[in-house]
Amino acid sequence: MKNIKVLWSIIILLLVIVLGIGYQFVTGSVLTAKDGRTAIVLTKGERNFVLTEMRGLLSHMQQLVSAAADKDIDRTIKIAKLLTEDSKGETQVSIIAKTPLAFKKLSTNIHTQFGELYADAVTKRDPDHSLKQVSIIMQNCIACHGAYQLVESAK
Repeated sequence: MKNIKVLWSIIILLLVIVLGIGYQFVTGSVLTAKDGRTAIVLTKGERNFVLTEMRGLLSHMQQLVSAAADKDIDRTIKIAKLLTEDSKGETQVSIIAKTPLAFKKLSTNIHTQFGELYADAVTKRDPDHSLKQVSIIMQNCIACHGAYQLVESAK
C-alpha cells in the first residue's frame, strides 16, 4: 500500500512538471508592453542574438529585392539561398522556451517561406514571382513586429 502512495506521488509530481513545461512552451516569458504589444523577455545576449539575426535577414531581403528588380535571377537565387541558410541559423533553446506559441508559429512560417522562396527561384527562375513571395514574407514580418517586441530582463 505504501508503494502505491509513493508511486502516485511520483506520477502527480511528474504531471505537474510536464504541465509547467507545457504552459511555459505555450505562453513563453512575456509581459504586456506600454504600447500594447507582447513583450518577450530575454537576456541581453539572447535579445542581441535575435536582433542580429533579424538584421541579417532584412539585409538579405533588401539585396534580393534589388536583384529581382534588376531581373538578375542568378543573383536572386544566390541571395535566396543565403536567406534560407541564415534562417536555419543557430538554434537557441532558451530563446524558444521564452517565446509564446503564436510567435513560434509566425517565426516557423517565415523561415519555411524562405525555403520556398529559394526552391521556387531555382525551379521557376522568375524574379517577379520571387518579388511576390518577398511581399508575402514581409507581411509576416510586419505582423510579428506589430504584435511583439523584445525586451531585456531586469537582471
